[in-house]
Amino acid sequence: MILREKAHAKVNIGLRIMARRPDGYHDLDTYFHLVGLCDDIVLSVTESACTRVSIRGNMDYLPEGGVDLMEKAARLFSSLTGICFDLEIGIDKRIPFQAGLGGGSSDAAAVLRALNRAFGLPLSGSAMMQACLGLGSDVPFFASGLACARGAGRGEILSPEEAVELPALIVQRCGDRVSTARAFQLVDGRQERPVPLPTWDPDPERWHELYSNDFDIIQPILSDSFYLDAVSSSTWHSTSGSGSSQIVVCSSPAGLDDIISRLASCKDTYRVIRTGLVKNVT
Repeated sequence: MILREKAHAKVNIGLRIMARRPDGYHDLDTYFHLVGLCDDIVLSVTESACTRVSIRGNMDYLPEGGVDLMEKAARLFSSLTGICFDLEIGIDKRIPFQAGLGGGSSDAAAVLRALNRAFGLPLSGSAMMQACLGLGSDVPFFASGLACARGAGRGEILSPEEAVELPALIVQRCGDRVSTARAFQLVDGRQERPVPLPTWDPDPERWHELYSNDFDIIQPILSDSFYLDAVSSSTWHSTSGSGSSQIVVCSSPAGLDDIISRLASCKDTYRVIRTGLVKNVT
């Protein structure tokens, strides 16, 4: 059986790090939104006496002996359902790794979706979401089928919101690295209590005054005057997730063209991916 899945990236439109939980995690408040940028995944599944998983593709981020989140997702599905299979996963990876775009989480959710469909939906909706949370805080959103949602708890408490369609850029400054652990230390040391995000407004012209990201404090690119000047004409720009990716949206493709042209003058400094916020995925 051959199955094909598109694993879309997400961006965060606003992100608040709320109180630390008894389990050591933090409650979050954020708006997830899908973008057109995606990984293409092909799964070849055959029933077997024991579960075996192999992965091939263009990813180069795994350390020697590391286990990809897609394999963890497949083995978790097998454990929860008692179904064994041979699974070959082929992936054309386009979403940058460790960039705050949820690429690994989206890939894992795609594998779970495909396997559940292939074997007749043995996992109910609630069981699927619980399995997703065991793999990572972003995975439930990718499995939800929603294009836009407010995420609370660790990200698994999802409330659908109105999605928008807008041209967008993903921008990374080459060599930038961010420490999520350091960011959590900084926000845990805040004197003021964290305030939840305002209610959702689908008008991007208002996002600058409504939605910010607590992880902005650790983004080196936000001290880069050339970058800030280049994106100053955008409708909205901010950090996605914990970074280091920045999401830049414009009300028109022409606006993106101008920003791309300016950043291209320093092409060895910035990586730019053209995409867009999307209302529907296929």
